[in-house]
Amino acid sequence: MTTKQQSRAEVRQDAVARVDKHLQALGLAPTHTMRDGVSYRTLPEGKGWCQALYAPEEAWPPGATLCVVVRWHPDKAYRRNSNTGNVPSGAVEHWRERTRATVAAVQTAGFQAAVTGPPRAPSLHANEDILVWRVPRGRDRMWPPLFAWDDAEPARPNFVQPDYRYPERNPLHLVEAVLNTARRQWPAADLGRVCTVTAPAVIWPPRAETCVRVLWQPSKRYERLPDGTVPPGADEHWEAGIGRVRQDLKAAGYRVRGAERPMSPATDDDAGLLVWRGGFQYPDF
Repeated sequence: MTTKQQSRAEVRQDAVARVDKHLQALGLAPTHTMRDGVSYRTLPEGKGWCQALYAPEEAWPPGATLCVVVRWHPDKAYRRNSNTGNVPSGAVEHWRERTRATVAAVQTAGFQAAVTGPPRAPSLHANEDILVWRVPRGRDRMWPPLFAWDDAEPARPNFVQPDYRYPERNPLHLVEAVLNTARRQWPAADLGRVCTVTAPAVIWPPRAETCVRVLWQPSKRYERLPDGTVPPGADEHWEAGIGRVRQDLKAAGYRVRGAERPMSPATDDDAGLLVWRGGFQYPDF
C-alpha cells in the first residue's frame, strides 16, 4: 500500500511509531522490561521523559509529510506539587533546558522540531508539547514564523484558568453556535454531520487568538462499507458537505485549513478542519 493509499488512521499510527522508535534510541522514552511475566516501566533519570502522540493532518506545518506531537514530562524532582501548587526550585530552568535539549536531540534524527503555540510553563502546566515533523528536501522553510508567540497569553486550560468563566466565551462553544445556526439554513440535501473538538495549544496556527478543530463526518448512507466499497455519490457528498462547512465558518469570520493530503471517502472516515481567529495566513506550496 502506498502512502497515498493509506488511511488517515494508518498515517497517524505510522508517524507515531517512527518517532517513538527514535525517542527510544535517543534515551528520551521510558524503557520496559519483563520480570516474572510482569512489565516494568523505567523512566529516564534527570531529564524528564517523552511520548509521541498523533497530530491531526490539518495542523501539520506546510509541506510536511509526517508530523507528531512529542509530549515532554518533567523529571519527578521538578514536578509541580498538585496538593500545594508549589513548583520546586530549579523547575523553570529544568523545563527550559530539557525541552531545548529534546528539540536538539530529535533534530539529530532528521526531523524538524519546535515548541509552538501559546506558551506553557511548569507553574501552569504539567508538560510541554513539541511539534515534530518532516518535509521533503528543499521544501523546508522557517516554521513557525519568528516571534509568532511573543506576548501571547499562557495556553489554556491551565492550573490557574482551567475553564472559561463569564463573561468569557469558550471558543469551542462559539464555533458550535456558528455551525448550529448554519445547519438550520442548510438545504434539504443531506450534508453530513459535524462536531467541534478542542485544539491543543501546540497545533495552533501562528499568532492565532483562538483555535478549535471541526470534524466533518459523512452521513450514514455515504459511509464506506465494511468491504471497503464506497457508496455511489460519496465523493460528491464529501465535496458538498466539507465545502458548505468551510463556507459557513469563513462567513462568520474564521480562517479555515484542511489537510494538504487529498481527503477521500475511500480511505478516510472523516475530515478535520483547523478553525481559528488571528492574523496568520498559511503559505501556498
